[in-house]
Amino acid sequence: MQFKDVADYPEDERIRQIGEKAMREKLTVGFVTDAESGKADRYIRKLKERFPGIRVIDRGTGPVDDTVWVKVGPPEN
Repeated sequence: MQFKDVADYPEDERIRQIGEKAMREKLTVGFVTDAESGKADRYIRKLKERFPGIRVIDRGTGPVDDTVWVKVGPPEN
């Protein structure tokens, strides 16, 4: 398992990196956002717009207070 801290990049660059890992490299990618209202939903919306076919595998609260995690990947074959 690899970890890459992309927090210092602008949001659209973070989304690009997540989407490319999932779709071009066919990997499952997990990311964590602040739990602020709608932020995870915004990331998912942008990922789906820019990377048609990307699949949201799961999501939940945590791993720490006030955060949301999301797991995405390529389409199922």
